[in-house]
Amino acid sequence: MKILFIFLLLSAFFLTGCDLFNTDTKKPSGELVPLAVGNYWKYESTYLDVIRDTIRYEVTAKVEVPIGDTSYTAYAANFVPFPPDLEPYYWLRRNGEQGLYSMGGVSGADTLFINEVEYKLPSEVGETIETPQISYSFDRFEFYISDTLSITLIDDDREIFTPAGKFECFVYNFILSAGDDVEERFDYYLFYSLGIGLVKQEERGKSSQNIKSELILIKYQLQ
Repeated sequence: MKILFIFLLLSAFFLTGCDLFNTDTKKPSGELVPLAVGNYWKYESTYLDVIRDTIRYEVTAKVEVPIGDTSYTAYAANFVPFPPDLEPYYWLRRNGEQGLYSMGGVSGADTLFINEVEYKLPSEVGETIETPQISYSFDRFEFYISDTLSITLIDDDREIFTPAGKFECFVYNFILSAGDDVEERFDYYLFYSLGIGLVKQEERGKSSQNIKSELILIKYQLQ
């Protein structure tokens, strides 16, 4: 099972709740993803040009993450609500001097702490960083580092129109395999607006570049 981006594709089949017209905004914070308990983003999820559902990504808690002699304040978030048969688990992130940091993950059964830049900002177009790919095992109920992602900033001024508004975006790209035993690989394109967060995501076939799945922001609330 892969990281957040694979989970959100699965989530489209069982999460509900859509509100296209009520958008709560605030002045952009200068952070790639504004993190505060209660912040949430709703997305329309499309798979093979068919609208499946809406899904909600929410910041649920503040967590102190010890790394060596330093404690960092991170924020726990994931797609909610969880299916009744799924043990809740959350990804940890924080904003820092080099952009958005992955701090690991936490659940009732397991905790994994790291401190790695996930999406670099400021960054030059074409710059690539290597960052650990964190996964969650639904069989073992534990977090683990499954691979390394190469994340490249490919644009720093892309205009994106969504039901939640028009946004100027940074565009990040990385390649992810379909599974441990599957050779097919996919390109992911993530469109982040400064002070707003993720406003669009595309999953494209590596060979064809046809869009297989897509997320579009339809509503958000920031504290």
